[in-house]
Amino acid sequence: MKFPKIIVHISILLLAAIWEFVLLYWLPVDYYIESGMVWFENWTGPAGRPYVCWMEYSPSPIFIVLVLLPALILLALYIFHRDSSFRNLGLSMLFSLLAVTIAPVFILDLSINSILLMLVSLSSGIVLGKDIGDRAILVFGGFLPGLVVIWVISAQFHGAC
Repeated sequence: MKFPKIIVHISILLLAAIWEFVLLYWLPVDYYIESGMVWFENWTGPAGRPYVCWMEYSPSPIFIVLVLLPALILLALYIFHRDSSFRNLGLSMLFSLLAVTIAPVFILDLSINSILLMLVSLSSGIVLGKDIGDRAILVFGGFLPGLVVIWVISAQFHGAC
């Protein structure tokens, strides 16, 4: 039984997003956030002392490979099946996931990283897609897993201290 291509692509996207949720909540925070000390002037902790906390986004190589795993699996499927839709969806996910895992090293602002994700997923969808439906799937395919990664990393930053 052969499934329509749109159902296969949507199920791949949902599985990739679920993988990112499971991965980022399953891995310990120290795989991508280093802890240390920074003084927060406006917050006071016990005994009236300033609250001390330091966080720096520092992804480990294992973390980057595990985040990129859905895209790498799609690229491997392209090698075995020679279906260009797998290659295009894998590349779209790869570019977006690379952007959201590497950009926070330099830019910690969630809004700027979200705009970067939108630009990367939109441009990869436009460049790799053949028609409007294919482009929409590729844009969404790059955006959804990347958005999950951005949300979970920012949630870990807010909950780490």
